Amino acid sequence: MDRIFHEWQDQNAAEFGRQPLLLKHRLHQSDLFSDDKLAQLIEATPRDRYHVNTTPHDETNPRAWREGDLGGLSGRQVLQSIYHGNIWVHLKRVQETDGAFAGLLDTIFEELHARVPGFKSYKRSMSVLISSPRLNVAYHADVPGQSLWQVRGQKRVWIYPAQAPYLPQTAIEKIVRKTAKDTDLVYQPSYDAGARILDLTPGMMATWPLNCPHRVVNADCVNVSFTTEHWTDELRAHYVVNYANALLRDLVGDRPLARSTSGPGYLARLALAGAHKTLMPEPKQAKRMTIDFRVDPEAPEGFRTIAPVQIGA
Repeated sequence: MDRIFHEWQDQNAAEFGRQPLLLKHRLHQSDLFSDDKLAQLIEATPRDRYHVNTTPHDETNPRAWREGDLGGLSGRQVLQSIYHGNIWVHLKRVQETDGAFAGLLDTIFEELHARVPGFKSYKRSMSVLISSPRLNVAYHADVPGQSLWQVRGQKRVWIYPAQAPYLPQTAIEKIVRKTAKDTDLVYQPSYDAGARILDLTPGMMATWPLNCPHRVVNADCVNVSFTTEHWTDELRAHYVVNYANALLRDLVGDRPLARSTSGPGYLARLALAGAHKTLMPEPKQAKRMTIDFRVDPEAPEGFRTIAPVQIGA
């Protein structure tokens, strides 16, 4: 495979990271996403690097999202459960689990660096998503730069502007400051009128501007996809502004704050954020979560409910 992208247009370089964008890639042809390789990846992924979730079909409330456990099943058994059930498996930071995915991640961004003038990324990561037919991912916003790559199946993505009412300024500040979750955003069906809708089929990649809220619904087919995330100096500057503004909220309330990423105001916010992180570092909290189901290939929806139990360190 000589190039990741094909049919790249000249205007794509200017649009990348500036507006919702649909690009064509060749990675759906890669053996890395065969059932054999996915089964191996599932088995190799440590417990602290995966989530397995379920939610009722057509549910848009992220609080209905349930957390489960793979229960020591083989990778093939997990795939069987996904293929006939109602389960979403998220394998995080796969570049740390398997060197082949680390190499792929580097190759993707090397090509993007060559294609997009001035684009230089760091702190990159990759997650693999394997999900059942008609499963949905609720409305949320991510903090780093994001792209969604379709390998198998079909899904629809709604991408909303990163501004009020879709994303109030205070909402992204709380997400950046980690006083709210990325799924704590309020979703209204009326927002859909302002969304860009992208249909992803194998060999399509969607990317969008920083922090744009989005939601996803699978078609009536199994989906295999992966996400990439990254940082740049520009994205880091926006992070600094949102972090500092979150600290200023006790003084100014909900009124609009400056969000410039240059000039004296930005430098003051950079100093404030840096001082806060140095003098008041976030306490290391135990990563615990409550699970209430286990994956079961014999169950009608691919899982069985259990009494809630906390896991993690």
